[in-house]
Amino acid sequence: MSRIPKLLFYDLEVSRDIVAGYGNHWEFKVVKTIQHQQLMSFSFKFQGDKKISHFNRHDFKTYKAFVTKLWELLDEADIAVAHNAKQFDNRMANRFFIEQGFSGVSPYRTVDTLLVARSEFKFPGNSLNQLSEFLGIGKKEKITYADLEDDFMSDKPSRKTLRLMRAYNNKDVVLLEGVYDRMLPYMKNHPNMSVLSDRPDSCPRCLATTGIQSRGTIVSNSTVYREFRCTSCRGPIRLRLQDIEHRQDKSLYVNV
Repeated sequence: MSRIPKLLFYDLEVSRDIVAGYGNHWEFKVVKTIQHQQLMSFSFKFQGDKKISHFNRHDFKTYKAFVTKLWELLDEADIAVAHNAKQFDNRMANRFFIEQGFSGVSPYRTVDTLLVARSEFKFPGNSLNQLSEFLGIGKKEKITYADLEDDFMSDKPSRKTLRLMRAYNNKDVVLLEGVYDRMLPYMKNHPNMSVLSDRPDSCPRCLATTGIQSRGTIVSNSTVYREFRCTSCRGPIRLRLQDIEHRQDKSLYVNV
């Protein structure tokens, strides 16, 4: 039975390391780590959700319960989307999980919008804020997590700090989804949604079942392809001719 894969947009806010040592601004020797980086908050939404959800460490009685919430979130996801996911968000999440003695989450696929930006485009800058501004999606909040960290990591942060952290974290998810939607047609290695949902007669990027336009035939050294374009996500689709001929339902690709 088919189902829509759960595609998660998420963003982590992580504290700094607190260290002791000697030296100056240019040369510093760390002799002791007082506190390692910790998870401060995370915001997320699943594709199709209207609202963004946000959790911070002060919402829970224990830090372990807080990390458990993140574990449950990623364990539920089929696809996780984040900016710099492979080098930061996914790895930091795993670090928090193993630190708390958790098992690994269920396997999920990753879409890293930073890697897409670097591999497919030559933007003026590849940070989430730079991409969002360049594409006309928006800007990050002016007050960042670094401005809020000292009060936020205290035992009793102010309501204003908690509110500003929520706004900052949530805005990153808004920008992330906007960047993802704009770059989706260019994502050559996007997880195949048709396969994950067991819906072979749908767009492999967005699962649209109408508005697939034929773009002609392409011949390679070994096979013949039919090329299409999805009018919903604007992405190209390439299918082997023999795969189309073996489909029981050709209704999606009526122009073959």
